Amino acid sequence: MLSGTLVPLVTPFLAGMIDEDAFAHHVEMLLAAGVSGLVTGAIAGEGPTLTPREKERLIRVAVEATGRRVPVIAATGTNATEATILATRAARDAGASAALLVTPYYNKPSQEGLYRHFKAVAEAVDLPLILHNAPQRTQVTLAPETLDRLGQLPSIFALLDESDDLCRQRAVAEVCAERLWRIAPGSLAAFLPGLRPPRACLSLAANIAPHLCVRLWEHRLAGRGKGVAALAAALDTLQHALDLEPEPVGAKYAISLLTPTFSPAPRLPLTAATPAAASAIRVALAALAGTHERALHPV
Repeated sequence: MLSGTLVPLVTPFLAGMIDEDAFAHHVEMLLAAGVSGLVTGAIAGEGPTLTPREKERLIRVAVEATGRRVPVIAATGTNATEATILATRAARDAGASAALLVTPYYNKPSQEGLYRHFKAVAEAVDLPLILHNAPQRTQVTLAPETLDRLGQLPSIFALLDESDDLCRQRAVAEVCAERLWRIAPGSLAAFLPGLRPPRACLSLAANIAPHLCVRLWEHRLAGRGKGVAALAAALDTLQHALDLEPEPVGAKYAISLLTPTFSPAPRLPLTAATPAAASAIRVALAALAGTHERALHPV
């Protein structure tokens, strides 16, 4: 169901409301570049600032724009089990192909609590589910043993793991080899020697340089080391520039430079890119345009 480059969609706003035309245009441009799937309502889409109605509307617009050519995955995870069930049901009804469930944040449940939380969602909603482990944001980590238990539930089929602990990554990869598909966090994610590579990557930079991200992932899977090194170096400069601001402030600014009708304005509590970050992003985009043909999001 999922393979290749997945894009966590950014959400354009106009006068404080979702700009559906700009959003649909952005989706069309990404599909033309060959991306394999889209995620709505995640951190890149400023999901915490969206109302339930807005999240549902984004799913519907994305599904309509794709014509189901690629899967649309809805980020529906919260730190309350019942709220997550309701959001996941709404995503299913809006046409989502799957749901992305982050580990509950702030209340920091135990491993048993994590298992019961995801099990409750899996039993309540008939929709394929992807687990999302993001310890730097949630301050909780899914243990490999818990992943192994969750992988036995039929509707839980994949894992996006953002831990930067290499020992954990290896343990998780071994568990997933038997139970779950792995999705790598970003085009630049390292492949672990001796282990089956992830099936897909979720790349914020693909909002800006989709052609480049798609090519990089294809080179990685094919084992073309020289091609990987050149593309990764180019994208690394862009990623460092984007990281100067909280996600997705830098990405929205970059897209607005490439597509003037796309507003860079984030919702509070996020604020516009600083002059220093904006300058670094412009330099990175100019470098990409100068060294890689059709690297950037087409206007």
